[in-house]
Amino acid sequence: MIIIKSGKDDINYSTDYTMLDLEYDAYDVANQLKELKTENYSETLIDKDDDKPPLLFVFGKDIKGKQVYIKLKIKGDTNKRILCISFHYAKYKMDFPYA
Repeated sequence: MIIIKSGKDDINYSTDYTMLDLEYDAYDVANQLKELKTENYSETLIDKDDDKPPLLFVFGKDIKGKQVYIKLKIKGDTNKRILCISFHYAKYKMDFPYA
C-alpha cells in the first residue's frame, strides 16, 4: 500500500494533519483499509489527473468520533495495488448508499 500525501488549502482536512491528530502511521491506515465494508462505500469518481483514468473509490469511516474521507485507486493489470490517495477528515457530509 502506498499513501500519497498531497497539499491542501485547508490543513485541517489534509492527510498529514489527520494522521498526526489520530496518531496514525501507514500501518494504522492499512489496518483501517482492511476493515472497510460495503457500508463504508460512498461514491466512485474518475481520476482526471491520469491519462488512462482509473476509477477512484471513496469510502468514509468514523474513527475516534470523526468521519474520515478515504479515496482509493487500484493500479496494475496483473499485480493489483491499492493506492490510498486521500485519508483525511471529511470536509463535507458524506452519503453512503449501502448503509
